[in-house]
Amino acid sequence: MGTYLGIPKDISGSKCKLFAFLKDKLMNRVNGWTSRWLSKGGNEVLIKSILLALPTYVMSTFLLPLEICENLASAIAQFWWSSNPPKRGIHWAKWEKICLPREEGGIGFRMIHEFNLALLAKKLCRLIQYPDSLVARVLKGRYYNMSSPLRIISVSSPSYVWTSISAARKLLLLVIRHKVHSGYEVKVWEDPWIPTIPVRPARPTAPVLHPNMRVSDLIDQESKE
Repeated sequence: MGTYLGIPKDISGSKCKLFAFLKDKLMNRVNGWTSRWLSKGGNEVLIKSILLALPTYVMSTFLLPLEICENLASAIAQFWWSSNPPKRGIHWAKWEKICLPREEGGIGFRMIHEFNLALLAKKLCRLIQYPDSLVARVLKGRYYNMSSPLRIISVSSPSYVWTSISAARKLLLLVIRHKVHSGYEVKVWEDPWIPTIPVRPARPTAPVLHPNMRVSDLIDQESKE
């Protein structure tokens, strides 16, 4: 089917085979470099500005399989530790260690899978911030017409785009909370509306008799307290 803007037009079949072109693309770029003439600082700049940026456009739309993320990380780590690619060098530290921020003893490289989820969470956040945009109206009509994109809704035959965006829901819920306003749309026991760190729903101290109770049920409609 070919590609459009670097993304495969047909997303069916094995996702590992589908996105294998990302590693090939990265390796083609790496094999064209001669890192023996570069300092470690030069290699760091190449990795952060080029290698880690290559799959960004695809990752902002699709959730890459863990196998693909590990292959990309392995290829970047091989370039970092090797003095003469494609020969393999000695890996003196784990990839997770060098991905830590500098103040924690790392170099600040991106964890591929976590960065993928962060990009998808940004997409999900835009669906909430701009509900009148074209993509938000299309997805709302298909997947969450009477609800919110933050709620888990079972749908038949979801597209891989929606499956990917939905995978970032748990990450986004760690850092956002519902504004109460009238409270009619906020569920007491399910939605994160308590302003703690991290935000959370209310916690019952006894068996829940009304699982679908809304925050509006807790508000005195006369005094608004």
